[in-house]
Amino acid sequence: MDLIEVEDLEDDEVLPEIDPLHLEDFDFSFQQDIEHLNSIASGLAGNMSQDLARHQSPDSGFDADLLDEAHDDGVEFIDQPAQESCDPNTGTNACIVDKTDWALTVNHAFERHRALDPAMKLPWEQPSMQGIFHNSLGLNLPQVHGIALELPATKNEDRNQISVSGEVEACADAAFLSAVKDIQDLDYFENKRMQTDLACAKWLDILSMNWSASAIGQQVCEDLRSDPTGELANETLKACFGTKSYSTLLKRAGSLKRFILWHRDHYLERGFSVDAIPLHEPDVWNYFRHLRDSRIRDARGYTGPATFLETVRFTKFTIALRGADDILESRRLQGFAAIEKREKGPTHQAPPMELEHLRRLHSVLLGADSIVDKVGAGCMLLCTYARARWSDLRFIHHVEIESKRNGCLVLYTTEHKTSAVGEKKEQYLPFVVPWDGVTNENWLQTFLDLYQQVGLNIHKVPLGPLLPAPRSGGGFCARPLTTSEAAAWLRGLLKGTSNWESFRSHSMKATLLDWCARSGMDKEVRSVLGHHCSAVSGSEVVYARHLQARPIRKLMMLLGLIRIGMGLEEIADRGNIAGVTPAAGTPGPGFGIHGCAARTPVLPVERVQAEADPVQDAVEGVQDHEDQLSIKEEMNNAADIDSSSGSDSESSSTSSDEYPKCLRCFPNDPGRVRSREDAVEALDKALERVRKARRSAR
Repeated sequence: MDLIEVEDLEDDEVLPEIDPLHLEDFDFSFQQDIEHLNSIASGLAGNMSQDLARHQSPDSGFDADLLDEAHDDGVEFIDQPAQESCDPNTGTNACIVDKTDWALTVNHAFERHRALDPAMKLPWEQPSMQGIFHNSLGLNLPQVHGIALELPATKNEDRNQISVSGEVEACADAAFLSAVKDIQDLDYFENKRMQTDLACAKWLDILSMNWSASAIGQQVCEDLRSDPTGELANETLKACFGTKSYSTLLKRAGSLKRFILWHRDHYLERGFSVDAIPLHEPDVWNYFRHLRDSRIRDARGYTGPATFLETVRFTKFTIALRGADDILESRRLQGFAAIEKREKGPTHQAPPMELEHLRRLHSVLLGADSIVDKVGAGCMLLCTYARARWSDLRFIHHVEIESKRNGCLVLYTTEHKTSAVGEKKEQYLPFVVPWDGVTNENWLQTFLDLYQQVGLNIHKVPLGPLLPAPRSGGGFCARPLTTSEAAAWLRGLLKGTSNWESFRSHSMKATLLDWCARSGMDKEVRSVLGHHCSAVSGSEVVYARHLQARPIRKLMMLLGLIRIGMGLEEIADRGNIAGVTPAAGTPGPGFGIHGCAARTPVLPVERVQAEADPVQDAVEGVQDHEDQLSIKEEMNNAADIDSSSGSDSESSSTSSDEYPKCLRCFPNDPGRVRSREDAVEALDKALERVRKARRSAR
């Protein structure tokens, strides 16, 4: 019969009559299925009756209590075959089967006759989830103390590797075995790209709750309509987030997601649903009170309100979330967040290492049983002497080695914490490692030899991670060693020393900076050594290698004093750290009555041979004056040397001649070397002073 649409009927037409449906014409009996199930049940009952008959024999030792328990379970035993007592026409059956047996029978029949739809795939068979559940990734349980297993060849397998499996077996107590985790082996940029996509997916999920709640949400909605694959929407989100790190994106998304989940449960308890975004100040106020109750109950989460306000500020300038201004301008929300943050108390920063801990790392580098631990200790020493975060070493572009007296090793990278700004992203940040440490051994050359021995190439451009995660069977992974793994490895190497359990990865960066502060270095020098920009120096000092020369020289002087046995307190008591310079034979500083640097003393010069080069002597004299520059700048009132009211004109002019001054602070100083002629004149004056000293010595 043809189907007729109601819309096609005219006004004077009526629907045709349809024959009634007679249910008696259909056979709803399941005769065959009933007979099949009855036959199975009858067979089970017959077998049970035979077993009962065998147990009831005198020789069987049958226990009558078992029969009572069977009756209690609902099983009725019969002697004759069950087929004779079954009447399928009446729909009744005299056979009573246990529920467990019946369930097993039905399950068995279902397994035999079920038909699966090939188009229906399980979650781990979906294309989007195969990357997680596929066996090729080797995400099995760790076999050797949590070390990453051998994974399939990747595009980064061109790294020269050396098999150290025998060495690992011989050094079962190596510290790295319990520190390195079994995680997915992705190189730095591949992992960065994957984490960024994950963060964009989370933000897309948040925006989808209410597309009109933000300006970017409406744009993303239009992108999804024009491109259902989501590539255009993902590109829009990445452009809005700019150079924000994926860790920041994930952190902000998690903070906002927690508020959305609380908002949903809060209103569902009241029987209705309200969109969490755009934000409303009363809702956020109730959420802050909820966070306070959770903090009191769990004794943690003091910074939750402050973190949420940072998230709201982030959404204002990235996705233009509506209602953000009302939240940020609310006085009670700002005050509540400040009060909660105050309850946390002082921040527990990563403690710096002491001299005994650095000496332990040096001893591991020189004499540990595990070659992997040796390389790990060397990399941690590099991070310590470079005053770098461990995350700064996850991708090194290239390395420069100055293996001369008072030389250094310089690591250049663009992947660091302060590289968010575009202009800084285009500049390399140099990490300068002094060649001499706190011990007298040539530790840096030892590290370079070990680095090459394990198959790593320090001269590769780009180098990649300074220390890739080691494999249990030898060689290294493509991924860098994570911050948590480095902290665990550091504690394993320092085990047995004082307070070794309290160290974290940031302890390596804080160590020398703490020593510099305790030895009396000024704040500006410490800022440059810590790669921090300030209002006085600016970022050009941090990103320019040659502008770090003076702070690095002061650091070398500090390490030299420590090598000869001086303590930090003793160095601070002297008032400066320029008493011993890297150049041998440089005299100590003199001091005036008021603590100011006195005139440069006439140095006693030994009688030289006739073949001595006077030009070389003049150059050494200029170098001595450069040393005196460091002495002067360490004094507390060195900047007031020209403006001191107690100095006469002669002493002022002498000081002006003796000490060059900063071009920023003293742009009009007459002693400033501004041209080649000024440099020649300065050398002539220095040569003349040397000649006078010789004549006076005779």
